[in-house]
Amino acid sequence: MTSSHKPFVKVCRLLSVSCLMIILSGALGCTKPKIKLPDIHMKFGDPVELTLELKGEIFAGIQIPIPDLDGAYIELVPNNPVTGMPGKLILSVPAEQFDNEYFRLKDPLTLPDGRPLPNIVDDKLPAVALQIPEWHNVVFYLGLEVAAVFVPSTITFDPDLQITIPFSDSSGREVGFLTRIPAIDGENGGFFASFNWELAISNPEGIATIHGDDLRYGLLNGKPIDLRKFFKLP
Repeated sequence: MTSSHKPFVKVCRLLSVSCLMIILSGALGCTKPKIKLPDIHMKFGDPVELTLELKGEIFAGIQIPIPDLDGAYIELVPNNPVTGMPGKLILSVPAEQFDNEYFRLKDPLTLPDGRPLPNIVDDKLPAVALQIPEWHNVVFYLGLEVAAVFVPSTITFDPDLQITIPFSDSSGREVGFLTRIPAIDGENGGFFASFNWELAISNPEGIATIHGDDLRYGLLNGKPIDLRKFFKLP
């Protein structure tokens, strides 16, 4: 690229981001109350545990082993209408299983409907889809550096945009990302949580979650955007 083209490219990028911010501002409404984010927590160490709350979505509990990963499982915890506690999904993986070569021989997969995985270099990772009665697939992914889980969700948003927010540990180190996957014709929407598993198992203790400063580094359809004025923490 010639030096004369660089200013033009910068202007185009700036306009693109500005347009996205205008769309988001108009869609969500700057004067409306901020949207509350789903609560996500990752516990470091052995096992690594990732918890994602899904309010009003889970009505029956079940624990499903992840094939070819001894001791790893995905658990659905139903919401409790009496106490008001929301339902949640828990992913638990023993530290030694993140280096499982046999699992990575599985075919790389995209999202269940064929869309590319967000914020993943090659758009897909080796994965296994876990069948859950009366619910769509939950998919667990495990690559060389990144692990992830796709959780289907019937929660509806208007508009339904692909928004990615990083989550970090107590020292501010970025550990992973939470992405809202927009529904298409009312289907295939959900949440995609990805994280660097080497960072997760190398910390003997600690928790990662979305912090206020993380909202500064959001992505809207892949474009950087400061989301602090649109979203609030759980």
